[in-house]
Amino acid sequence: MAVTHTWSIDSRLKTKTEGDLSNVVFSCLIRLMSEEVVGETTYKASTAIPVGLDTSDLDPSSFTAFSDLTEAQVLNWAKAKNDEDANLEDSQGVTCAEWEAANERNIAKQKNPPTQTQAAPWA
Repeated sequence: MAVTHTWSIDSRLKTKTEGDLSNVVFSCLIRLMSEEVVGETTYKASTAIPVGLDTSDLDPSSFTAFSDLTEAQVLNWAKAKNDEDANLEDSQGVTCAEWEAANERNIAKQKNPPTQTQAAPWA
């Protein structure tokens, strides 16, 4: 079976006042949960990615009030910003697709560990 990826946003959003707008989300935490079921075993890997959102060019006419925000909306903003930052020249960032690939590698190692810990023969 294939690895399934589930993206979410931590419910604790960092907000500030920006000009005349209040409760402007400027920082959030993306969570990626990946899992693969093989037989009766479920392998899991998770990642948490802090993302700072650009609030410098807010348009009051299209601003979404904090009480009207949805997880999908904030997740779309955060994933887009994460990928944008990762693709900047000289960036050390990681795109969302690369986070998924890293979790898949983690799960592959869980299924077929490259190293083992064994008790010494005299133990």
